[in-house]
Amino acid sequence: MAFRFKLDEPIEKGFRRIGAEQIERARRQVMAASDPVSEIHEARKCLKRTRALLRLAREGLGEQIFQTENARFRTISAQLAPARDDHVMRETILKLAADAPAHVQPAIQRLKVAILADLADQPAPDRSGALTQLDRALNRFRRLKIEPDDFHTLERGLERSYRRGVRLFAVAYHDQGDESFHDWRKGAQSYWRHMALLSRAWPEHFDAGVGVARELSQILGNDHDLAILKLRVGSLAPDALAANDRTAIERFICERQELLRRAARPRGDMIFSERPKAFARRIGAIWSAAAARSHADEALDAAHRGTEKVTLEALAGE
Repeated sequence: MAFRFKLDEPIEKGFRRIGAEQIERARRQVMAASDPVSEIHEARKCLKRTRALLRLAREGLGEQIFQTENARFRTISAQLAPARDDHVMRETILKLAADAPAHVQPAIQRLKVAILADLADQPAPDRSGALTQLDRALNRFRRLKIEPDDFHTLERGLERSYRRGVRLFAVAYHDQGDESFHDWRKGAQSYWRHMALLSRAWPEHFDAGVGVARELSQILGNDHDLAILKLRVGSLAPDALAANDRTAIERFICERQELLRRAARPRGDMIFSERPKAFARRIGAIWSAAAARSHADEALDAAHRGTEKVTLEALAGE
């Protein structure tokens, strides 16, 4: 099933259905054993979707339940992270090498040797522990309640999440810190996942926002990968990499980050330009209108089918 609410489905029922589907998908990925990197990546994406769903329904769950469930899913994801993180580190070095000018290439090749030696002995993720926790999470999710069980609850969650995205956008460009841009990426991911959840109301409209926010998330993800690599360079033992190599690599990483952040800004302006309350009200109005249109169309279709039936019966009588 799609990661979408249905227009004709009670909010609580849709919330439970979507969450259960994502947890079950995560379980299947964790249980598989053909492509560990891809499987763990897909499982963690399912957990991120589940956490976005929790944030959307936060106001109806209650703060304590939200915080408890969100922390549990975050813990499961963290248990699975090392294998994926190592793969991303390798990919980041390869991409950096592909883009680097000739004078930086030798330093990056020496960095590659130093870091890959560090990554060789990383332990495998604890799949059995993650499966046990996912089973428990699934049982809990199927019993979660949302009050009130209506779209206004989601509208309040949208406003809160969007307000956070707007704030993190401003903070990122104010202090220019790596962690601030990483936090803003989380806000962009929440935005596009929330738009995806509600996209049945107006697919063309919502899909456009999803597309821009996913582009933004990818750009900020590349920025974060470079920030992690920069930290790794700084943490290498003194004899692992010469000082001039470190300086050249760190300078090039900062140049790449500057380009990425320049590309991210206009995309941020496109999706985080509204006042949070107005944004949430607009989405709520679209959802209400779409639900009303769906009901009206169903009634019209039923009336049309009834007219056809009467006409056919009349013709048969002739």
